Amino acid sequence: MSESSVRPIDEQVAAAVRDGVRAEAAPVGRHLAEVRGLSVRAIRQLERIEAGLGTERSARVEDLTVLVDLISAGWRTVDERLARIEELLGSDERLDVIGLTGAEHDALSAEVLQPPELLEPHADAA
Repeated sequence: MSESSVRPIDEQVAAAVRDGVRAEAAPVGRHLAEVRGLSVRAIRQLERIEAGLGTERSARVEDLTVLVDLISAGWRTVDERLARIEELLGSDERLDVIGLTGAEHDALSAEVLQPPELLEPHADAA
């Protein structure tokens, strides 16, 4: 008698299924292991990229902070200088600096403050 006739059919089916699954599952297991390894590698690379981006972002924020400080200091200096000049000149002297008399200044102010459609055309424009 052969060995297959001695074993019951259930054991033969179980052995055949086990052999088939083993033969088919081995490549799938290798593929899963490969995918797992690649995903771990990709995660490490993404973490390195993220760390690099964080460092770059921090450096750009520091650069921006320095730039804002420089611009603020520059405008503060301009404001202080203008305040000193205004203090030195006073209101009447400012008119003398630009060469306007009080009447000319009043006429110029009225023209500047008047809406454009209400201005009369100049004789030069005709």
